[in-house]
Parts: sequence; C-alpha cells; structure tokens
Amino acid sequence: MIQLENVKKYYGERLIFQDVSFKIAEGEKLGIVGKNGAGKSTLLKIMMGAEHFDEGTIGGLRAEDIGFVEQTPHFTAATLLNELLTVEGAEKFMARKILFGLGFTEAEFEKNPNHFSGGESAKISLAKALINEPRILILDEPTNHLDIYAIEFLEDFVKNYRWTVIAVTHDRHFLQNCVEKILDMENCRAILYPGNYEKFIRLKRERRESELKAYEKQQIEIAKLEDFVKRNKVRASTAKRARSRQNMLDRMERLEKPPSDETAAIKLGDAAESANRVLILENISFKTVIKNFSAEIFKGEKVGLIGRNGVGKSTLLKIIVGELKADGGEIKIGNRVKIGYLSQGHEELNDERTPLEELNYEFGLTEGQSRSELARLNLFAQIVEKPIKDLSGGEKTRVALTKLIITGANFLILDEPTNHLDLPAREAIETALQNFDGTILIVTHDRYLLDKVTTRTIELGTRNEELGTRNEKSARATVKLKAQSSKLKAVNELAIDKIEAQIKMAEMELKMIEHEINGATAPDKLTELAAAHVEKLKEIDELYTRWEELQC
Repeated sequence: MIQLENVKKYYGERLIFQDVSFKIAEGEKLGIVGKNGAGKSTLLKIMMGAEHFDEGTIGGLRAEDIGFVEQTPHFTAATLLNELLTVEGAEKFMARKILFGLGFTEAEFEKNPNHFSGGESAKISLAKALINEPRILILDEPTNHLDIYAIEFLEDFVKNYRWTVIAVTHDRHFLQNCVEKILDMENCRAILYPGNYEKFIRLKRERRESELKAYEKQQIEIAKLEDFVKRNKVRASTAKRARSRQNMLDRMERLEKPPSDETAAIKLGDAAESANRVLILENISFKTVIKNFSAEIFKGEKVGLIGRNGVGKSTLLKIIVGELKADGGEIKIGNRVKIGYLSQGHEELNDERTPLEELNYEFGLTEGQSRSELARLNLFAQIVEKPIKDLSGGEKTRVALTKLIITGANFLILDEPTNHLDLPAREAIETALQNFDGTILIVTHDRYLLDKVTTRTIELGTRNEELGTRNEKSARATVKLKAQSSKLKAVNELAIDKIEAQIKMAEMELKMIEHEINGATAPDKLTELAAAHVEKLKEIDELYTRWEELQC
C-alpha cells in the first residue's frame, strides 16, 4: 500500500501543491493528469525520494522497489542488449522479448545504445525499467516518442503487469485502457477519481457542477446574513441578533468558486470549396526511406497517416508541401485546394520573433488583432511578448495553430498537432478538427485523436496497406461552524438550557455533515450533503433567534 497524507511542496515562495492525499493498493494502476506546470513530475520525484517535500507523510515507497523511466537516459554498455543486462537480475530472454516488443530488430541488439535517436533512447530507458518487473513502476509520459506499435506493446504490458503502475501521461487512450484510478492535479490540489479516462471526465464534470451548486447556495446564505446584519446592527432591539449573524459570518469558512474547466474553443472556420480529388500521390520515392508510395485523398476526408518511427511519415508531409523534393513519382494538388501545414518541429515559426511580431510579419495584423487571435488559444500577456525560441513546446504549437487558422486553408496537413499539449488543449484541438468541414491529413501517435477524428487510416511502411476506419479536503462543499461556549444569564433557565442543548446537537450534526462532505466523492451525494448543510445552518440560525428572544 502506497499512502500520501497532506503532502505540500514549495519552490521558494511559490506553492506547487498542498494537501495531496491518496492511497494506492498493491497492483493498482494509477494515472496522474493535470495541466502543464501543475506539479505532476515534481510529485513523481518526491515519491521516488529524489525531491524533498515541505509537509505531510509518505509511506509504502522504497527506492529498491521502484522502476523509473529516465527522461534523460545514460547508457554505459557497448551494445543495446548488454545495456539491458546491466540491470541487476536481468535475464537475456526477457531483455530480448521487451526489445522486440518495443520495435527493435535483431541487428540493432548489437548497436551501441548511445547511437540511437532521442525517441529510441526513450524506448531503451523504458525497456530497462520493465526488465525486472519492479514492485512499483513509475512512468513519466511513457508514450512520448513511441510509435503506435510500441505504444500498443506498452499498453498490453501495463494491463497485464501484476505490480503497481503510476504513470504521468496526457495519452488519453492509455488512460482509457490501462488505469483504474486517475489523480487530477489542479490549482495546487489533487483529487482522486475511480475508473478510466472517460469515467474521470464524467465524474470531474459532475463534481464541478456539485461544487458550483454548493458555492452558489453558500453565497445566497451569506447575502441573507449580511443583509440582516446591515439592516439590524444599529437598532437596539435587534442588535444582539445582528451580532449573532455577524458571528456566524465570521466563523463561516467561505467556499471558493470552482474554477471554470472550459478551455478556449478553437474554431478553424468554414472551408472553401475545392476539387473532389484533393491530393493524388503516384509512386513517390525518397532516398531509401519511401519507395513507390501511392495514395489519394478526397474532399472532406480526415485521413490518419501512421507507421513505425523512421518510415518517413514526416518526410512525406514535407514532400507534399514542397519543403522536400521527391526522387521519383508525381504529386497532384486539386483545383482550389489551399494547404495549411503544421510541422512537428515548428519550422514555420521564426524563433527570433515574438508571437505578436510573427502575426504582424506574416499577416499584417495590428498588435490588438494579434493579441485577440492568440488569446483564442489561451496565449496571453507576457507569453505573446517573448521570443518564440523561449516558449515551451505546447506554446509553440498554439502559435503555429493560430497561424494555421488565420490562413483559411481548406486542406490541413498536421504533423503531431497534440505534442506537448495538456488534456484540455488536446480536447479543444480534437473538437476543432471534428467540426472542420474541410480535408485533413494527419500524422499522430495520439490514438484517441485518431479514433475521434479520422475517417480512415493509411499505413506507411513496407506494406503500404490501407487499414479500416478507424485532496483538497475543501473545494468541495465545506463550511465549518465552530461552536463557541458562552456563559449566558437566563431569564428562563430551563427553556434556555433546552435551546442551548438543541444548538449543541445541531452544531454536532453540522460537523457530521461536514465530515461526510470531506469524504464524499459521488457528485449526487455531494449535492445532497450541500443541501443538508444549508438546511442545518438555517436550523441553527432559527435556534439562535429563539435563544435571543428568551434573553429579552
């Protein structure tokens, strides 16, 4: 059992997260999600003992039980196979099995591990983490740099893994198929949800709706109390009651308004008419990478181009848009077809310009117009004034998408458009592509995006065959009302004692409701408890009113 209790982390004076509490039973699979910068990778480092934390406790984690995929791996052996065998206790049979599963060939087993590409190096690091089946397998963005086939192998491995897996990932397909719980890190907090990705999305939406209802009910109650105090605090006959209401206001723990989970919508615009045959590729060849590749794409189609890493998917896109010249074959672009291209490496952006300067140079937009366009993709303030070279990968993708939208293209050619983006941004792009009425050719390892957007898939490789279609303990409803004992003179001691006993009982019941709210996860239950909380506050208010009347 892994257990975190009220873990808090600061970097200097900046709070990264607080009150992070959750449990993971042995053998469970946990996904950790959140926007970029929410502290996901920091939490992993803390769990592995590589980073200190400021408050809280962590149990059930020992360094010797953890297997971790390094983001910047270091290799020491002379061959790939021997690199895996440097892991203590590794067996040759399992090493070969994992390497084959991740797409390495027999010939590559003898290659120096330091001579592989960045994506292949990530796969080697993953293989080393998997080799000994650690009791706790920790993965930080495990599907990054993997092709679809390697991802499928990883998914199958994780699903059948008998020990605990903790994965930080934006891969929705992985979250849908491989995890049993999802920890959502947002606004310096963490909330644990049962189930896979689609259940998480539903429960999170329902929770937010319940929290908003609880917040709105409390605001109504606060407004009523404040109005009563304002109207009665200067009148001698009601001043005591006004002070009582003011005490209730002072003791009340105010609920924060739940943040909106809406991401700025991306609208690609209506596509202009084009010829029915948008793209024809006939026997395209390029060096030793692509050989005699042919395909056709028709108006309105949304086509996914897939294949193993290194088969030339990005190269083919560059040939289509004219950045590279094919060694052989013919490319035909239909009449009235206007191409919009989003490259994987953002080559279409000038690194020395700011996003504002980029839009002014390319489209002649004023600063105000540029800010408005960039804001549609959540690019604001200082970000749009930085040189593009200083932006994160996700921010560069948003700038490139902004340019793509402005062009008004009716044939979009997209190379890994969701790379470096968090879940809300991925969903916004997915919705935009679903609603786009033009033609799309997309290279992506985001299988969730492929499933939702594409109408057919073409595989590029040796076969060139076409495939078929396709916690925070508060931020919930919590109001803490602490009873304060008072020594009061009674005109009618018996009646006052009875009222005071009722007040104490009601306040005890209020605490019980608050305790249930703190532990509740079901949105319907939260809504029910929030309503009960408001009713109990009213009951206490009425009891105090009757108590005050007995003092007169």
